[in-house]
Order: sequence, then C-alpha cells, then structure tokens
Amino acid sequence: MPFVREEYTIEQPLRAFVFLVRTLGLSPNAAQRLIDKGRMTQNGVKVGKAEELQGKVEITRFVPQDLGLAALFVHKDFCVYDKPHHLLTHPKGLFAHSSLNDALKSTFGVQANPVHRLDSLTSGLVVCARHRQSEQALKNLFLHQKVQKTYTAIVHGIIEQEEFEICAPILVQNNGRDLSIRSVISPKGKSARTYIKVLDRDRVRDRTLLEARPLTGRTHQIRVHLDSIQHPIVGDCLYGVSDEISRCFLESNPRDEDCLGALRSRFLRLMGVPHLMLNASRLVFSYGGEEFCLDSALRAGILAYFYDAPSE
Repeated sequence: MPFVREEYTIEQPLRAFVFLVRTLGLSPNAAQRLIDKGRMTQNGVKVGKAEELQGKVEITRFVPQDLGLAALFVHKDFCVYDKPHHLLTHPKGLFAHSSLNDALKSTFGVQANPVHRLDSLTSGLVVCARHRQSEQALKNLFLHQKVQKTYTAIVHGIIEQEEFEICAPILVQNNGRDLSIRSVISPKGKSARTYIKVLDRDRVRDRTLLEARPLTGRTHQIRVHLDSIQHPIVGDCLYGVSDEISRCFLESNPRDEDCLGALRSRFLRLMGVPHLMLNASRLVFSYGGEEFCLDSALRAGILAYFYDAPSE
C-alpha cells in the first residue's frame, strides 16, 4: 500500500517542521514538501510549517512496496524500467494503488524519480533519475526534445502509405467536465507532429502494425493523432470509441489497491483485448558524453498479438 496514514503524539509543544526533521528523520526539503502538500494534519486540519503542535497528529506518507519489477538498465545516475501495461508511472492522489514509483524507490531510494511518464495503459521504457543531482539534466533532455522516442502500435484499418507525418495542433482539456481527460485536435491547441512508418498490414483482420515517433510532446499525442486520421489504436478506451465505453472505463478505473491481474481482466471484458496496443519501444539519447540506445522487451507482446491473435 504506497500511501499510509500514521498517527503520532507530540508530548510537548513543537513546531511541525521541527517535529518532522527531529522525530521522523526527514530531510528539511522532504519535511517542507510533506507540509506543503497538506499531508500533515491535526484533527483533520492541515498544519503550517511554523505551527506549534501538541497532542495527536496525522501524517500521510508514500511507503513504496517491492513489486518484483527489476530495472531494465542501470547507470550510476539513472535507470530505465520497462513499465507493464496498466501500471501508473506515479501514484495518483493519495490512493493506495501501486505505481512504477514503488519499484523505483524500493530499489534505489526516496531520491529516485521518473523524469517523464507514460500513460498507465501504455507499456514500455521510462527513464528515472537515481538522485537529485542528475534529475534536472535528464528532465531537460525530454523537455527540449533531445530524446528520440519510438513507439510500436497496432491500429484499426489499413494504412496504405508507407510513411508520413501527422501535423495537427492538440488541445489538452482537463477542465473537470465530462470526458475532458481526452485531448482534442483544435486550432487553439499547441502544435504537434508525429512521424508514422508502416511495418506490416493484416488485411484479413483489417489492422496495421506501425512505428510512431512523436516529434513534439503533447498529452496522448500518438493516440489523438492516429484517431484523427480514422485509425485509432486497438484497445484505446478513450479515442475512437463511444462516449459510453470511455465513461465505463473511467468509472471502473480503480482508485484503491488492485492487482495487475484484476486490471487486465476488467480491461479485457470492456475492450475485448488485454491492453492498449501501444508500446514505448526505443529511446535514443546522449548523456554525460555517452550515447544510449535502449529497447523495450515488452514490444514483443505487441508483435505477438498482431501476428498470433485469432480472428475476431
């Protein structure tokens, strides 16, 4: 259970910040973050950094669990995980579900952090900093588009072109309204470019296997762009499906502790496939004067479904 709620009793008046540093052994930065995020309360009320406290207090902290997920690659400054489908990169809110952060922090310590993220539905490569000193430099690689990212996907329909580029601005909604989690193509959005290369076609099952390289970094970019040309990704529960299916997925999406097996079973019942057929397959970048080219082992699952899945 990643987030736990603990109760402590402060015998003598003590400032909240001092209590966290002295009694719990948190670093000053960690204590400040915990207070800023409102994770220290007294009688259900958030406390301030300089507030003097006495009596019972409640603290909610992230306590990572070992998921049995080993890093694919380890460097002295960073590591790379091959994230499975249906696993969040970061915990969402204070719910008790697992995330890649569990595997990362239980192995490399509390200073280790992902420097970018994948949707929970997407499998593949995630780069994580092992300490604060390397975190910003690695984040800048992604922020300034200095990482070449290649995805593998299966889409509905046959794409006849061998390779092409999709250029369409994407607007991130997230305004709290119905299905605003969906990004949309809109002139009000930010410019977005995705390079597409067809790898194979299955005319019997009316599907195309392709590679996608996002040349910009917008939310759900590949999913939105492929849906915009009427070739949504197989297993996408937000794009290329009815509003009813999307709502059903979002309403059944667990916000408490759940195992990956249960998530896969629920998704299979809803979508007819075990997962979204999208994998972050390759990362190429330069760091510390060294070139890195990393490949996802989970890409094999996308290929196996394309070539081996029975006709529907």
